Amino acid sequence: MRVLNWDKSVSAVAHQFDRDDELNKHLKDIRHSMEINFKADKTAKANVAKAALEAEKEASDKVLDMSPSVVYPSPAGDNHKPIIEPTFGAHRSHVDAIFALAEGYDLKIYLLFIESLKSTGFTGDLVLSVSAISELQNGVEDYLRSHHKEEGEEGMAYTVTWTCYEGDGVTVAKGANEGIRKCEMVGMFGDNSTGDAVKDPREARPVATARYELYWAWSLHYDKHSWIMLIDSRDTYFQSNPFANVERENDATKSDGLLYFFEENSEVAKIKDSSYNSRWLNSAYGKDVVLPFYDKPIICSGSTMGEQIAIESYLRGMVAQFDNTKCKLKGCDQGFHNYIYYSGGLSNVKGIRDVVVHEQGKGIINNLGVLRNKPLKEWGLVEGETMRVLNWDKSVSAVAHQYDRDDELSKHMKGIKRQYLKSYWAEKNE
Repeated sequence: MRVLNWDKSVSAVAHQFDRDDELNKHLKDIRHSMEINFKADKTAKANVAKAALEAEKEASDKVLDMSPSVVYPSPAGDNHKPIIEPTFGAHRSHVDAIFALAEGYDLKIYLLFIESLKSTGFTGDLVLSVSAISELQNGVEDYLRSHHKEEGEEGMAYTVTWTCYEGDGVTVAKGANEGIRKCEMVGMFGDNSTGDAVKDPREARPVATARYELYWAWSLHYDKHSWIMLIDSRDTYFQSNPFANVERENDATKSDGLLYFFEENSEVAKIKDSSYNSRWLNSAYGKDVVLPFYDKPIICSGSTMGEQIAIESYLRGMVAQFDNTKCKLKGCDQGFHNYIYYSGGLSNVKGIRDVVVHEQGKGIINNLGVLRNKPLKEWGLVEGETMRVLNWDKSVSAVAHQYDRDDELSKHMKGIKRQYLKSYWAEKNE
């Protein structure tokens, strides 16, 4: 029914087509068909748009309603609770706290660690795990008790009883032998109902691994947004208050918090470059599992900070790593620490909002251990005559960790420790 010109070519425009009944009827049918198709297409498009909006809303609702799904098990188990109490001192729930394992050291180690901390103006809790009172070295008990009594701060000590074994795993030995021997904790956990002490639920393991159970139990004494530092005590000293510039949460009801991790220097060594770190990871998880992490920076397990709610969840995770792997090498806790981060084991975990990983020399704690191929002064990380440890931007590091790896700094700090010791005995004998 096309309209033609007299030469039978098709007319470009048909005008006044409705004057012809047959042509008019034909075009009415076409209009009707087009209307049906248009309405159907419009409906289809509307349905597609509606479905897209609903899908978007559903996805948005899932994001808004998403709650962390991972909850690591309690280190105490379902039927037990921590019953260990400080030998002296008491936790103050509202303050910041520093936790450290400090067993078997002489008085000079405690003096440098504690006196340098006091000099920063820190007024929170210092919580230490120390040897049994009868095994403390000369002067340590009196010094720790005097620190506990000082106004404006609270020092407390837990005297943990360990049952340690020789290499055969059967013969009871004296002491942990600097963490080489495997040990069980005595009196750490008790029955939920009666409170009676129960046997250590875990196999004997290095004290450095078991400390995370202690830290977990201690963390339960603090408000969820108090900040907590977990730090090695033997090779650490303080140059300013480490909590002065942490991110404070103003909403006390918030159900998650921050973790701060601190790297070793990644330009000098990554995981693949350290026979120790790669061995700990391989032993715990198998090389095929951890090979993707080999090019990653080493994250130090001896220096961690966070809000209580995040630290508590992290510590659950660390204990779970031992429970899952049974890795008993001294140092496996560092393997756990790196694995749990790089494997995503701290993602979507209840209580942990974010993990902030600080590069070496760019955070609160400055890990100096791998910078041994030349003196720290040549790196520009120790200041001239003052011997203060610096960050890369030349600001003073709040916490100097692993200082004893540098010969000159170690010698300087030995002199400081002798000064502290001399002053302490002189004051005590007055």
